[in-house]
Amino acid sequence: MRIKKVETSNIADLIRIGENANLSPWSAESYLDELKHPASLMYRLADDENETVGMVVGRIIEGGAVEATVEAEIYNIAVIESAQDRGFGQMLLDHFIELVKKNKGVAIWLEVRESNERAIAFYKKNGFQKIQTRNHFYENPREHALLMRLLLDVEKS
Repeated sequence: MRIKKVETSNIADLIRIGENANLSPWSAESYLDELKHPASLMYRLADDENETVGMVVGRIIEGGAVEATVEAEIYNIAVIESAQDRGFGQMLLDHFIELVKKNKGVAIWLEVRESNERAIAFYKKNGFQKIQTRNHFYENPREHALLMRLLLDVEKS
């Protein structure tokens, strides 16, 4: 397995993986727009046949004028069902964390469905903490989201 940057030819794979993982749906246009964004971090996990079996999609977010920090947000992270429980989600998350650290990021944020106990356990195992609940954040089905944050150890220079 190798982690590669997402290209426009991979968008259909991301949609398929998102549907398979029951993520909030993104259109091809949404993925293409994100791919064009200069702060976007879009990576896929490719098998030996170069088939996409997982993805992580997020973005570096620059802080404001009051507090000039760099943070990041994960929008989507998923691995196809047949490749789960083999450490591939961890590979994707670790890669994302390293990219954020290289950009001097201090935190990573994400939302997760309140009912997604497996994902919540994965995030907690990786140091994410619940910050708040966002009521009725998701549709189909309507559900609350947990806003979670991972604080990164950043070396001071």
